[in-house]
Amino acid sequence: MLKSRLQLSLSVAAIVASSLAAHAQPAPAAIQQTTTAVATVESVDHTTRQVLLSEDNGDLVTVTAGPGVRNLAQVHAGDHLVMSYQQAIAAQLSPPGADLPGPSAQAVAVRAAKGQLPAGAAYTVVDVHVKIVAVDKKTHTVTFTRADGSNGAIVVQTPEMQKFASKLKPGDNVEVAYLQAMSIQVQPAS
Repeated sequence: MLKSRLQLSLSVAAIVASSLAAHAQPAPAAIQQTTTAVATVESVDHTTRQVLLSEDNGDLVTVTAGPGVRNLAQVHAGDHLVMSYQQAIAAQLSPPGADLPGPSAQAVAVRAAKGQLPAGAAYTVVDVHVKIVAVDKKTHTVTFTRADGSNGAIVVQTPEMQKFASKLKPGDNVEVAYLQAMSIQVQPAS
């Protein structure tokens, strides 16, 4: 069940991009990056809740499982701790002439049910609206004003987002959604 929730939470970037697409004049731009690391459990001290992990390169790391970690007694030497971190960003034009709404955020966290191996996932989605002030196509720099009147600038790094930014012009309203997601789960030794 946690796996299905985890897959659901990690697909939020796709949901964000598709929900933004309903309003976009040009298609929204979206990028994502996922990093996964696996460590092997070397030992577990159930009294102190310290878990000794070995990384792929042989380095040893000790972590303390906090009180929110359920079912630590089920973790044994040889089990694998799989950690995934995902970032995604989606941008689209929003209707012109409207006042910029303030930023909003949504956060969700889940953890393994009693009796399952320890696991958990959390994600945060931040939605921000900006008005474009200038676009420098040579340096890929976009200057903007936020809903609170403060100014900002960003150098657009990826080709997908550079393509989107190249179509922007001063006065355009843009909606940007940013996702961060993390999951941790223990998999039994095979």
